[in-house]
Amino acid sequence: MTTATPVTPAPRQIVLVGLSGVGKSTVGRLLAQRLGWTYVDTDDLVTAREGKTPAEIITTRGEPAFRDIESKVVAEAVRQESVVIATGGGAFQRGANRRALGERGLICFLDAMPTEIARRLQLDTTPRPLVDGDLEANLARLDAERRPTYNHADVWVPVQGAPDQRDQTTETAVARILRAWATDGATLIAKPRRLERLGLDEPARGPAALVDTGLQRYPIWVASGELRRLPDRLRQIGLDGRRVFLISDTSVIEAHGRTVAESLDTAGIPGASYVIPAGEASKSQRTASELYAWLASERAERRDVILALGGGVVGDLAGYVAATYLRGMPVVQLPTSVLAMNDAAIGGKVAVDLPAGKNLVGAFHQPAAVISDIETLRTLPRRSYIEGFAEVIKHGLILDPALLGLLERESARIASPAPDLDLVAEVVARSSRVKALIVSSDPEERGIRAILNYGHTTGHGIEQATGYTEYMHGEAVSVGMMAAGRIGVELGTMDQALLDRQADLLRAFGLPTAAPGVNVTAVLDAMKRDKKVEQGRLRFVLLEGPGRAIVRGDVPEDLVARTVQSVLRG
Repeated sequence: MTTATPVTPAPRQIVLVGLSGVGKSTVGRLLAQRLGWTYVDTDDLVTAREGKTPAEIITTRGEPAFRDIESKVVAEAVRQESVVIATGGGAFQRGANRRALGERGLICFLDAMPTEIARRLQLDTTPRPLVDGDLEANLARLDAERRPTYNHADVWVPVQGAPDQRDQTTETAVARILRAWATDGATLIAKPRRLERLGLDEPARGPAALVDTGLQRYPIWVASGELRRLPDRLRQIGLDGRRVFLISDTSVIEAHGRTVAESLDTAGIPGASYVIPAGEASKSQRTASELYAWLASERAERRDVILALGGGVVGDLAGYVAATYLRGMPVVQLPTSVLAMNDAAIGGKVAVDLPAGKNLVGAFHQPAAVISDIETLRTLPRRSYIEGFAEVIKHGLILDPALLGLLERESARIASPAPDLDLVAEVVARSSRVKALIVSSDPEERGIRAILNYGHTTGHGIEQATGYTEYMHGEAVSVGMMAAGRIGVELGTMDQALLDRQADLLRAFGLPTAAPGVNVTAVLDAMKRDKKVEQGRLRFVLLEGPGRAIVRGDVPEDLVARTVQSVLRG
């Protein structure tokens, strides 16, 4: 006779945390409706208790007095069962509140960029004294202060979405929370030392960013010395006790292979390695077949782990092999270039090239983790180091004005031949968060993820027209951003001052703003074959302002031709 294992019930409380205006009330009410539960807003409880709104209390009695009242209503709210609790933006900052909310509640962090939250709040007349005034600047400040504690929530829920898809964004958020609550809720709130960590006055900082597609969740670590911490990172993501298969290229293995090997050997982690020739030519079906044969000869199993140590070529190729061998193996991305750390390693888009074009055969296969060791950037050739910052600048332009400002203020220290690596780590971490938020919001590129293609429509055309030999990817994207900017100015979506600001920043990093001598007809033909073409029309990502990107499919062909001609003539 067998004894059935008792099933632990799902939590009877769901707690929503995040910045003011992120959508906790909207999501919370819909969650409660779907579950048949009670909905509670701690700000409403404060108003009922005191006869004044939080804004009135903060204005007349000060924020500390309000926080004391808020802690009392949090203590009251958590006594209820079958309840969705939406908290005020700052309620999660006190250790006692975090612990009380976590006793029986599944804590969900609703996350969006300050620019997006500011856009929503501009339509809301509710007084918010902590953010009123310069909405974006105040929200960015609060985001920086509160994110370290928000990151200790059990579930991270991206709610970044296109303005015309607000209802869809809300529905997706509710579906993610319900899925996490039903499938993992009991496990998440029973994690060892969880309540102890929540109750600390200053919780330990976690990874630089998280990607959570709703089905898969993984951390992004960014710091110096991460390769030496590799065994610990594998343990943290539950991949210890397995064989590892390292894939790298001739350039990277010489510079960093010993660090990885010593780290793994010291920890007693068995495995093998395969080194491919450096360069785009290795990103092919032929090389993938060689790797399949190698894995077969090593008797690799589905539970084993592929480590991708290198830049974009290695990451794409190793990820593609991991996605397809044995119908899928875990892959850990270990990017060693600025471009890979901020772009290729994050998001799960893996592929190989065909003679007809780049990335034509591939899959979506999210990594188990992205581990970016900033020290590896010391060995990058100067040109390779600089070109990667085109993607970082792009992230600032399309979504994060605070990152844009940081790049402008510190361009000399970042682009220096001897860069400040602590500063570079801060920049890469912030840029990684932008990419992670977009990927999490749209894992299969069906909506908002398209804004990551800012500068890429023309940039890919330049790369293809020159046979991928004259311009590195970031350099081509830099020129492409100038083309997109000029189109935006012509169409009236972007002002000339922002275009000049973009050009100045690109030049400050030593990136090109023109591609003189490249054949205009070849670029335009390549653009027409781009995968972003829909129903025969090119789609361009344009800017309405810093951190505000849109996608347009109605750009006149003559304007495209004139603009491309202008950036190719310099």
